[in-house]
Parts: sequence; C-alpha cells; structure tokens
Amino acid sequence: MTPLPLSICVVLYRAQEVSERFAAELRQSLAPFSDFEILFYDNSPTNELYSIAGEDCYIHDPSNPGFSYANNQLILMARHKAILLLNPDVFGLTSSFWTSLIPELPKDRVLFIKLLNADGSHQDCVGQPVGLSRALRRQPNYANVVSPTPIGAGIMAFMLTTRAVFAKVGLLDCDYPLYGEDMDWSHRANRHGIPVIYDPRFSLTHLGGVSAGDRWSRSQSLIRKYRADGIFIHKHTRGVHALALKMLNSLKILQARLR
Repeated sequence: MTPLPLSICVVLYRAQEVSERFAAELRQSLAPFSDFEILFYDNSPTNELYSIAGEDCYIHDPSNPGFSYANNQLILMARHKAILLLNPDVFGLTSSFWTSLIPELPKDRVLFIKLLNADGSHQDCVGQPVGLSRALRRQPNYANVVSPTPIGAGIMAFMLTTRAVFAKVGLLDCDYPLYGEDMDWSHRANRHGIPVIYDPRFSLTHLGGVSAGDRWSRSQSLIRKYRADGIFIHKHTRGVHALALKMLNSLKILQARLR
C-alpha cells in the first residue's frame, strides 16, 4: 500500500444522508493507502452520525462550540505533519486524486483547490479578504485561472497545510460563529509570509450550505456572513478604511433583511 501521511479533519453537523455518502466515498478513495488518519468532530445535537466514523476518531459535542473550535481540537490531535481540513459535503474523491496530492503534503504552505458546484459550474471559493480593494476593484475571474496562483483567502471546505504553518499562524479564531474564520485565518497566514495558493489543477465538488440550509433561509445565511465580515473589519482594519467598510457592511445587512 502507498503511504499517505496525512491527518484528515472533518467537522460534522447533522445532514446524515450527505455525511454518510461522504464517509463512504472518502474511505473507498483511501483504500489503496496506508498511514493516514481521519478525525471526526460532531457538533450535532445527537450522536446519530457516530456509525460513519467506524474505527476512526470520533468526538461528539452536542453543545456545538462552533466550526472553528471543533477544527482546532482536531488540529491539536493530528499526528501527521500534513493536515487537511475537509468538509463532509465535498465529493469527487478518488484514489488518483490522493496520489496526485502526495507531492504537496510536505510543503509548508496553504493550498486551496478548485471547487465546483453540483451542476459543474465554478464555485466562488477563493479571492481576497474584505477590504476596499475588493469592493472597488475588479477581481480576477478564478474560473479562468489554470495554474497555481497566490490568493488572499479561500474557504476551508478543502484546505491543506502543515502543523508548522499552524504553529506560526495560530489556530482558527473562535470569535467567528460559523462564517469568516477561513478568511481571517488566510489573512493572518499571508501577513506571516506563508504562501497561500489556489491550485485549480486539483478539483472537487462542494455542495455547500448543507448544514446551514437546514437551519436558516438564504437571507439569514447572508446576514450571518456579513456579520462575520463585520468581525473581520473590527479585527483587521483601522481609521477611515474601517469606517468605510463598516458603513458598507451595514448597508449589505440592511439589504439582506429587506429581501
């Protein structure tokens, strides 16, 4: 069997059918490999997802301390240098995918990949953090990017990095209840001089919003995302820049409420 020295961290929350399908595909894709580990942290109210863990690590926390906290616990438990944060609504995993990823495992950088919607269209999963430059300047069309390129931020549905990078950047910020923690962490990584790379040569399908869709309407989810942007603005901007961003953010929240 081929060694795959990788710790795969998965945070669960309800969505039983999708989570079971994900776990089955993940295990099938890993069948030719050895030396990997899968770590599950379940924030669901009940432990109905316990069976999908099998012999893998499974932690159930019905208090639901949040996505960031759950991932942080798994990161601290991980035994491999290479650590992958992977959402349980990501599909398309195959043995050949893992084989192609092996050369990337030892690199002390942050790797985000191309994520597709269920219909095969390009998902808006990478870009720049909240800022006036993002609001006022035309952003690259990442659907047309074909080679590895530096980015400001990506979503943690799939994020590969190493323990050394977490030691330098720190863990995920638990001040973000659900959204925004990936943008915050990517921003901090860039500030520490860690390469944050989008590599479209790797591609998977991300359903997105499976857990959130069970709890909130689209407008409610948007409001939560904009509130997370507000946390980021408070933490990372100052002066006139911060004031302008706060006003723009408040307008977005108002528009979402009126939908």
